[in-house]
Amino acid sequence: MPRIIRPDPVPPMSVTIATRVFASEVLVGLIRYYGQNPGSQTEAAAALDLTTQLVSSNTRLLIDAGVVVEQEKGSGRRGGKYAVDKQRVRELADALLRYSLGE
Repeated sequence: MPRIIRPDPVPPMSVTIATRVFASEVLVGLIRYYGQNPGSQTEAAAALDLTTQLVSSNTRLLIDAGVVVEQEKGSGRRGGKYAVDKQRVRELADALLRYSLGE
């Protein structure tokens, strides 16, 4: 059975969030898309050739992390408009880099 290695010391919460936010091509692709093209999840799904369900669940994760913000609320089944908080992305990327380099 594989051994689980736990970092010592335990990383700060910002590093834990960063590893989750930058953990997949889909998440990074959505950050890039919303950063360049603020818009709906449906537009993102079409542009990235992903299912709307996959975009929805990953957009929710990015919202929870504070990386994506809803610019405009949607009504009913109409989706809102989403954009990237570029400062938050920089903060998380910097925290991950500093932690990884032992700074």
